Amino acid sequence: MPKVCSHWRYNRHFVPLTMHCEFPPERPLDPPVLTLHKVFPREVDSIPPAMPGLPAPLTLFPPLKILKPRGEVSRLNRGGYNLQEKLGWTLSEYDEVRSFVIHLAREHLNVRRSWKMQLAPKLQLVFSEAKSRYPVLKDYKDDWVVSDFLRVYLKNSSTRTN
Repeated sequence: MPKVCSHWRYNRHFVPLTMHCEFPPERPLDPPVLTLHKVFPREVDSIPPAMPGLPAPLTLFPPLKILKPRGEVSRLNRGGYNLQEKLGWTLSEYDEVRSFVIHLAREHLNVRRSWKMQLAPKLQLVFSEAKSRYPVLKDYKDDWVVSDFLRVYLKNSSTRTN
């Protein structure tokens, strides 16, 4: 036992005895297959083809289509919008698609009548031909781009002939 002195502020003592255990080193485990580091490509087109015998992967969400803006086309003072600005296309793309839709309207529709007076099957024919020629139009919900081109053209052409 240690000697206790009165001139020390604290009395000395020994550290209590504890049990000391040593374990053998653990062997390293291989990581599971799913957690290995994998670098995925950034582009969507490089998805590997489905392996034979396996079902094709399911797409959980269909691609989102671009919605029509609020308001009426070319009615800027009444909360409408400018079609060319909303589309964000270059001037040459915009004019090319617009002129083709006008060509289809002259070919398949009665340009002396307004939008409401046109026959639905003829309008669907114009929509399908425009989408087949310009696949970018498939990205817009309910063919609103083609219908806006047609509405403006038919409004102007029907008022000119009356």
